[in-house]
Amino acid sequence: MRFAAGGLTSSASRRRETGRAVFYRFSQARLHSALRMNVGILPAFVFLLLLGCSSNPKEEIAKSPFLRPYVAQLRTNSPTAELDSIRSMAKSELILLHHGYGTGIRNKWLWGDRDPELVGFFQDRGIDHPDGMSMIIIEALWYDLNSSLSPEERATIEAKRAVVARKQLAYEKLESQCEAHLQRSRAQFEGCYTRHGLPSKNPLGRDPFFQLVVEKTGHVREIVFFEGASPELQDCLRETIRNFRFDAFADDETVTLYILEFPHCRVSERDSLHKD
Repeated sequence: MRFAAGGLTSSASRRRETGRAVFYRFSQARLHSALRMNVGILPAFVFLLLLGCSSNPKEEIAKSPFLRPYVAQLRTNSPTAELDSIRSMAKSELILLHHGYGTGIRNKWLWGDRDPELVGFFQDRGIDHPDGMSMIIIEALWYDLNSSLSPEERATIEAKRAVVARKQLAYEKLESQCEAHLQRSRAQFEGCYTRHGLPSKNPLGRDPFFQLVVEKTGHVREIVFFEGASPELQDCLRETIRNFRFDAFADDETVTLYILEFPHCRVSERDSLHKD
């Protein structure tokens, strides 16, 4: 079971990126965006179930001895690095495991009543949908992973969680500011396209850049254009993009932004927040 995906950093990587990887990055990014805007990309009833996983009754279910054998299987079958990543997450971030890791749990035990006893356990407690069930199993794993930490280990993880929380706030602000810059600059971009052609070999592509590298001062350090953008077009776009300014941030030397769906931006470093 895997739940993390790396960002792309080179033109060679762009050429090798598969449709599956694009879909994964897109779905993860849309989930982050939905959480920021309090708008679910899942059906409303599933979204409410997931939100309910933080209530005390759900916590009691997650800590039930009945789930221990399932938690033990997850600990046995999941790579150590993946378990370390889950352990280091804040409880509120477990929703990010709904896709990928959660999908593996649902496919293994929940869809089609593959484990009738487990499904019945949840249904007896008012949890009727596999999405809500899988989130409680993930929560049970998280409690188990965090139950035997030494004081030193707990202090280390809490410090890491604090850094992640600061980074998330910075990334959200950068994404919002990137969107505002793109919205304000739409007319300039279209003018460049009219004079110098489209920015990509893809005739449907109209994003002005592939990646935007921003340094911690908030200034643009590098603009990576799509293959197919002419030198004249790059110069025209650069005149506008190099003047973008962002709020300064502290925990990264640089961050890399890409356009998810114009004008919505995403910070690539989100994909490595829980990696050491």
